[in-house]
Amino acid sequence: MSDITTPSKDGGSWMVGVPSWLRMPSIPSRRTLTSAFGIRSGETRSMPESEGVSEVLSSNTGTGSRMSASSSSPNDFGYFSVLEAPTTLDGDSIEKFRSAFALDEKETLLGVFPGYIYRLLPVYGRLYVSTNFFCFKSSGPLTTRTRMILPIRDILSTEMSKAFHFGHYGLVIVVRGHEELFFEFGDEERRAAFASLLERQMEDERRRSPGTDTSGSTPGRHDTLILDEVGPRLPSDTAKKAMYDGSMSESLPAVMFNSASSTFLTFKPDKSLHFTFLTIGSRGDVQPYIALAKGLMKDGHRCRIATHGEFKDWIEAHGIEFGYVGGDPAELMRICVENGTFTVAFLKEGMLKFRGWIEDLLKTSWEACQGTDVLIESPSAMSGYHIAEALGIPYFRAFTMTWTRTRAYPHAFAVPGHKMGGNYNYMSFVLFDQVFWRATAGQINRWRRDTLGLGSTSLDKMEPHKMPFLYNFSPVIVPPPLDWPEWIHVTGYWFLDDADVSSKKWSPPADLIIFLDSARKAQKKVVYIGFGSIVVSDPKSMTRCVIDAIVRSGVYAILSKGWSDRLVDATDVAEPEEPLPKQIYPIASIPHDWLFQRVDAACHHGGAGTTGASLRGGIPTIIKPFFGDQFFWADRVEALGIGTAVRKLTVESLTQALVTATTDQKQITRAKAVGEKIRAEDGVGTAIEAIYRDLEYARSLVKGAAADDLQDDDGLDAEHATIRDHRQSLPSPEYSGARSGSSSISSAQDSPSDWSVISDQE
Repeated sequence: MSDITTPSKDGGSWMVGVPSWLRMPSIPSRRTLTSAFGIRSGETRSMPESEGVSEVLSSNTGTGSRMSASSSSPNDFGYFSVLEAPTTLDGDSIEKFRSAFALDEKETLLGVFPGYIYRLLPVYGRLYVSTNFFCFKSSGPLTTRTRMILPIRDILSTEMSKAFHFGHYGLVIVVRGHEELFFEFGDEERRAAFASLLERQMEDERRRSPGTDTSGSTPGRHDTLILDEVGPRLPSDTAKKAMYDGSMSESLPAVMFNSASSTFLTFKPDKSLHFTFLTIGSRGDVQPYIALAKGLMKDGHRCRIATHGEFKDWIEAHGIEFGYVGGDPAELMRICVENGTFTVAFLKEGMLKFRGWIEDLLKTSWEACQGTDVLIESPSAMSGYHIAEALGIPYFRAFTMTWTRTRAYPHAFAVPGHKMGGNYNYMSFVLFDQVFWRATAGQINRWRRDTLGLGSTSLDKMEPHKMPFLYNFSPVIVPPPLDWPEWIHVTGYWFLDDADVSSKKWSPPADLIIFLDSARKAQKKVVYIGFGSIVVSDPKSMTRCVIDAIVRSGVYAILSKGWSDRLVDATDVAEPEEPLPKQIYPIASIPHDWLFQRVDAACHHGGAGTTGASLRGGIPTIIKPFFGDQFFWADRVEALGIGTAVRKLTVESLTQALVTATTDQKQITRAKAVGEKIRAEDGVGTAIEAIYRDLEYARSLVKGAAADDLQDDDGLDAEHATIRDHRQSLPSPEYSGARSGSSSISSAQDSPSDWSVISDQE
C-alpha cells in the first residue's frame, strides 16, 4: 500500500491509501521520450533522405487516441507509431502475406494494420494493402478463420463511420456491385493512416488504367471478391437437389444469351410489334420512354405512351401515339414532400385522398393499353402486370431507380442517413414490397375481378422476382449487383437529345448567350441551379437562400425557379418576385443536354433524369434531395466522388458545395471521366436488344386467363396474403414433384447468394 497526497478544496491536503495493484505505471512525458531518443526539447531532428520515413509519436492519453491490447507492446511506453511514408516490411511478413492470398512476387505489400471486420459479430485480424489488392486475414485463437481479397479497382470509396464497439473507430468501404464492408480500428490515427494509404492506391489505380470499365465488377466472381472461410465446405441440400434432380430441367426458365452487342445472332422479331409504355409521375418519368419509343419506331415498330394528359402534346410532337392515364402528378408530389415518401403519414393521407385517384388510375390504364402486343411499365403505375395478364401479352418492367431486391443497395425510397449493410439493404426491399402491396391489394383485386375478369392475386402468385426488368441508368453510376439474375438489365440512360421543352423546338435566347460570354470574360464559373417542378412550403425563403449562396460563392448562375410555380395560391403569384443580382440569369425551362455542355457545375433536386443529364455532361453535381429516389442519387454521387449531397439546405451548406464543385480539381476530374464513359454508352440500343433477347422469356411467363378461378385457393385470403402465408399452404416438396423443384430453385435464386457470407463457424 502506498499513500498519495492530494490537495483538498480548502487548500490543505489529505492522504489516500492506494493498493499497489491499482497504481498506474508512469507514462513518460513527451519531453522524457524525446530525450530518450536523443532529441532535446525544442530541437528538430532531420531524417536522412535515404530513409524516406518520418515517425509521429502520439500519446494514448490524448483525445481521439486509444490503445489496443493487440496493437502495442511493453516497449511502446503507452505510445503507438503511425508511419507517414511506407516502410520496409520484414521478409517473413511479406512471405506470409503472399502465401495466405496466393499472390506472386510482383505484388508489393505496402502496409499492415490490425483491426476488425464486422458483420453480425466482429472478427479480429490484419488488414493488408498492396499495390493491387486489399486483403483481410483473421488472427487469434478464438476468432473465426476468415480471409478476404478484393481488387482495389473494385473499391468505389471509403467513408468514416461510427463503430459498433465502444471506443473504436469505424470505416465503411463501398464496393462496386457488392454490399458495403464494415471495419473497425482501435484508434483514430490508425484508421486515418489506413484510409489514406487505401485512397492513395485507389488514385494510383485510376491513373494507371483510366479506361477501366466501371460498369460492373471485375470479370469472375472469385477475381472480384473472395470472401473465403478456411476449411472444406459441403454443398447445401438445395444445391444437391439442383444438381441431381433431372425433373427440374423442364420447369426452368428459358436460357438467355447475355451478349451486350451480338453480331452473329439476332433476336429481332420477324414482324412489327405494338409497344405500350405505361408510366405516371413527372416529366422525368416520361422523357426516357420517348427516347426508347423513338428507337423502337426506327426499328419498324409502333409505340404508344400511356401517361398523364399534360404530356399529350409533347409526346405526339415526336410522332408517338398517346394514351390517357388519370391522376394529378402535382398533388402526389405535394403529399410526398410534406409527409415523406411512403411514410406512415404518407400512407394515412394517401388512403384518405387517393382511393378515388387509384381507382381512376386503374380504370384509365386498362383503357389506354388496349390493342397492344408488348407492355412495358414503370412499377409505380401499379396496374401493368395485371393488364398484361388479362391481355395475355409479354410484360416488362422498366424504372429509373432500384426496385429489385439486392444486398448491394438499399431501396431507393429507404436510403438511411448512414450505411447499414447488406441485411438492411435487402430487407428494405422486402418491407417495401409488403407495405406497398398491402396498401393497394384490396382495390387492385376488386378491380381484377370486376373489370379484368381475373381472380385475386398475391405477391407469391405474381412472382415479381421473375419479371424481366430494364433499368434506364448507367452501370457506371449503379454497377449491377452480383445477386441480380440475368433477366435484369442495367442498360444505360435513355437520353432524348435536343429535348423539347414543349411541343415546339427550343432555341437559346440571345441574352442567355450574352450572359454566358460575359461570365467567361470575367473568368467566373457558371453553375446551373434548378429543383425542377418541386413543391415546397415556403418558396420565397428558399429563393432567398439560393441567391445568398450564389453571391457568397462568387459564381455566376443560371436559375430555374420551378419550385415556386406549382400549387401556389393566386395571391402569392401576384406578389413581386425576389430581385436578382446581375450574376444570376433566370429562366423558366431549358434543355439539359444543351445547357450542361456550357456550365461548370449543376445543382438540382436529384431526379433520375436530371442526375443522368448532369453526369453525362461531365460536370460536378450538387444534389439537394427532397423525397423519393432523390436521396438514393445523392448517395451515389457522393460515393463516386463526383459531387456533393446537401441534405439540409442552408446558405452555408450550399455555398460550400458550390465552392467545392467549382474548385476541387479531384472532383472535377472524376466527373469528367464519368461523363466520357456515359457518353460512350448506347442505353436505348442496349435496352432494345435486351427486349428482343428476353421477349420469349417474358412470353413464357404469361399466365392464361383466370376468369374461371374467381375463388381463392383453399379459402386463402389472397388480397392480404404474403409470400410466407401462401407458402405455408402449399404441399410439401416431397410430394409436389417437378413443380416443387422449380419453386426451390427460384427461391434459392431470390434469396441472398451464399457468396456474400464472409465466414461461418467451422
